[in-house]
Amino acid sequence: MKKALTVLLCRAAALVLCTVAVISLLPRITPAADAAGEKLLLLASQDDLTQSVQSIFSSYIPQTEGNTDTIPSEKPQPVMRRIGSEDSDDDWDITETPADVLALMKTAQETVREEDYIAATSEEPYLGGGTLLEENGVEIQSKIPADFYNPDIGALLEQGADLLIEDKSRPTVLVYHSHTTEAYALLDTGFYISSDARSKDNARNVVRVGDELVRALERHGYQVIHDTEIHDEDYNASYDSSRRSIEKYLEEYPSIEITIDLHRDDITYSNKTKVKPTAEVNGKKAARMMLIAGCEYGKVENYPDWEYNLRFDLAVQQQVNRMYAGVMRPVLFSQRKYNMYETHNSFLLEVGTDANTLEEACYAARMFGDALGTLLDEQYLKK
Repeated sequence: MKKALTVLLCRAAALVLCTVAVISLLPRITPAADAAGEKLLLLASQDDLTQSVQSIFSSYIPQTEGNTDTIPSEKPQPVMRRIGSEDSDDDWDITETPADVLALMKTAQETVREEDYIAATSEEPYLGGGTLLEENGVEIQSKIPADFYNPDIGALLEQGADLLIEDKSRPTVLVYHSHTTEAYALLDTGFYISSDARSKDNARNVVRVGDELVRALERHGYQVIHDTEIHDEDYNASYDSSRRSIEKYLEEYPSIEITIDLHRDDITYSNKTKVKPTAEVNGKKAARMMLIAGCEYGKVENYPDWEYNLRFDLAVQQQVNRMYAGVMRPVLFSQRKYNMYETHNSFLLEVGTDANTLEEACYAARMFGDALGTLLDEQYLKK
């Protein structure tokens, strides 16, 4: 008994020392050590060691009767990504193309054929109707009659969002995708091909772009839930499907204040040319983005709090413009509702079109997330 106990304690002490040593050296060694450290921590809690301890000490532990309830360990949430060491690297380069995206681009270069091209893409500016309003560097493309509502951009910016974040380490932002299979081009060729339009592969559709938005927000310390469920198997029921997910998460995590429905746009001329809204930021192409704000007008009903979302949209657009000029299109203000009524700080975000590349969209999403995180830190986080 004494010999077994001695051997066991020696093993445990050696394991603890090794674990501490590896963890303390993690900042100085390659990312592979991160996985090694996690394996050591897992080993420290594995059943064989635990069972050995229990087998030796079981005869010395009194058995109690009555209430044997224990506190169950929390199950990991597959849609929530932990903030890891890669999120806090001071040398994180926002312009760097992710390795997996580079791999997809390389494969496309090797396999795409010129005969696959359908029509050209155009990077010329595109508005798409309505009245363009501008103040303080913020633009609205309004499709609502001025005699019904004429946005006072300055006053709305002065009011700001109806938002106070108590604790950003609790789930604060929900990112989801009503049109989950919306995809992007892989190559910047001046043409597009049919396979660019839709994909259930989350490595190349809007889910992958959402990953970059989530990553940028997590770097600011915000806990983000990323819903990756496919909601557009039945395209006409996609918003009903995503609404069920939103309401599930809002019930489970009442600390959520912001919901972002991340899409990509599709703008095609009659001659089949597709619009590719693009901006150059820090010498690198990015997909231009557009926020959509709804209004209770015309066919839209039961949306009395719509102005709260418009206020938040304008505050977000102003912050992105300050940090990354040119990457935002005007806020589209029209008779739309979608699922934006779920909170006072909900919006639909269009990241480029299907003519933009995945690389351009991911870059744009990182900038958007960085600007949003900065805005929340500076104006809406409880001090």
